[in-house]
Amino acid sequence: MDELGTPHDRYFRESFGRLEIARDFLLQNLPAAILAEIDLSTLEVSKDTYVGQDLSEDCSDLVYRVACRGGELQVYLLFEHKSRPEHWILLQLLRYVVASGEEYRKQHPQARRLPPVYPLVLYHGSRQWQVPASFHELVEPLPEALVPYVPQFRYALHDISARTNAEVKGEVLTRLVQLALRHIYSKKPTGPLRELLALIRQIADQTTATEILSTLLRYYVQANTRLDEATVRTLLKETPSGDAIMQTFIDRYIEQGRQQGWQKGRQEGRQEGRQEGGASVLLLLIERKFGPPSESVRARIASADPETVLSWSERILTADTLDAVLH
Repeated sequence: MDELGTPHDRYFRESFGRLEIARDFLLQNLPAAILAEIDLSTLEVSKDTYVGQDLSEDCSDLVYRVACRGGELQVYLLFEHKSRPEHWILLQLLRYVVASGEEYRKQHPQARRLPPVYPLVLYHGSRQWQVPASFHELVEPLPEALVPYVPQFRYALHDISARTNAEVKGEVLTRLVQLALRHIYSKKPTGPLRELLALIRQIADQTTATEILSTLLRYYVQANTRLDEATVRTLLKETPSGDAIMQTFIDRYIEQGRQQGWQKGRQEGRQEGRQEGGASVLLLLIERKFGPPSESVRARIASADPETVLSWSERILTADTLDAVLH
């Protein structure tokens, strides 16, 4: 798997890694009794991750730390991005509790207590979530005499797929991110994406809006096989000409391909335009999806014929790794 993660993983981290989204999401989804004990203004995102390599294609995680009365609270947000629920999700949560405890001991060698952890599972799959909610439900048989010796904990579940659009709460950014996750598996993604673009127009800060738009479109093109870049381009061009946010994005990301000669080359058959413009667009797509390309990759693309470059450009929409694009 690509070291940058799956499209779901990348969108989750880019979105819920933004503090304004994380604060609002937790404000909407933590129990009132817990909110009364913490100060969300102190929220910070930890660099720690506890999803093992064997699970990284199925789930992602983020760790938040926030000041709590008498200490700190860790909120462990585990994002289940398979289309069906994971029966053994409690084992993954148990791994996190143990790993985070060990990490805390290393960082605080004098401590004799561990900070509390609130496990929150985020799910957006198409199948109903029907898996054990407490660890004791995984153990069988469990005679009464053994109950005190078996770990017991639960998790909170935020199932976006089970909610209607109206039931998804929060500020514009928070609702937009959740709705994007809710509809990513849609068989007809054009309609939901059009609604998401309308939400982006409500974002006051143009820089933030452009960043969110870029992240959203990359996610939908990469993760939904029924949506191609041409359809996205058409949706963007439906925007009113006076919409500064959309026009900024179009000018920066969509029209750039035409300006570099890709469209002209394809339509008019000009070999030079296809060669230079197609290569420029492909390099731009690679940088946005996989990070800056190496010199060897740049040289390989520059020397490829136009048909090969076009084939690679189409392949990048669904490929998970750069090797899969250029094989």
